[in-house]
Amino acid sequence: MTTKPLELIGAGQGWGAKYHEAQMGPQVLKDIGLLQNVQKIAPNTTWRSLLFPSQPYTAGKNLSYEQRLTQIENFSQKLANEVIASQHAHFPIIVGGDHTIAIGTWSAMTTALNAQGNFGLIWVDAHMDSHTPQTSHTKNIHGMPLAVLMGYGEKSLVDMVEVGPKLDPAHIVLIGVRSFEPEEAEFLKKLNVKIVFMDEVKSRGFASVFQEAVSKVSTNTKGFGISIDIDAFDPTIAPGTGAQEKNGILDVVAVKTSLKSISQNPKCKALEIVEFDPTRDIQHRTAYLVQDLISAML
Repeated sequence: MTTKPLELIGAGQGWGAKYHEAQMGPQVLKDIGLLQNVQKIAPNTTWRSLLFPSQPYTAGKNLSYEQRLTQIENFSQKLANEVIASQHAHFPIIVGGDHTIAIGTWSAMTTALNAQGNFGLIWVDAHMDSHTPQTSHTKNIHGMPLAVLMGYGEKSLVDMVEVGPKLDPAHIVLIGVRSFEPEEAEFLKKLNVKIVFMDEVKSRGFASVFQEAVSKVSTNTKGFGISIDIDAFDPTIAPGTGAQEKNGILDVVAVKTSLKSISQNPKCKALEIVEFDPTRDIQHRTAYLVQDLISAML
């Protein structure tokens, strides 16, 4: 990681998911003292911004696919602008929000670093998030962001910030996958994307898998980022998400140790943590996990 001061960006987007309450995640993290907690370790950390869609979700409010797409397009551009501005002098930490925020985050980072196709990404997630509108069973856009970043899907999202794909499949590693549809599995297999399924994580240990992933995304790239979906963790550890999947990561210490291991890696350019839904959390268990993961990186 860089010696730049840290800057927190709250990305309160929920329209990409089946349940939209992840929109509330960044505000809750701010309210329970995320900044103050991080400042104990990194005193120069600041909140840069707390972003919401132009039409925030309210209980019972429904939008069509086209309307949700418009909200996500506009929000992604707004988030990308913040990330680009932040990374010049800061190390951005983006907290969400559903996983569609990755479109704005990593489109911004690859553009700012002039690294389209030359940037690595570790994607820690129970899911593959690699559907296109043609293969998606649900039309929930948070199931599409990784495909978008590789250049597949809605053109308005693929061309976010700068025209064309942002990531080369050769520089991506998925960790913790255990819930997916055959269409996305076949899609990623064709692209030869590295996937470490949850069974392998359990047999080898998270630390070993993560170290290998860092090596892959660091090689022949201008930098790399980490996107952690909180549903990668077992629901007993992280109940506060709208897409709980059993048999997830239980060894939080190993994850925190792994993040700590790259705290001095200059090629690590940003951290993103997504899909925290405070309405499904239990006694702030998931919120404090998010805090702990960020603190471990420091």
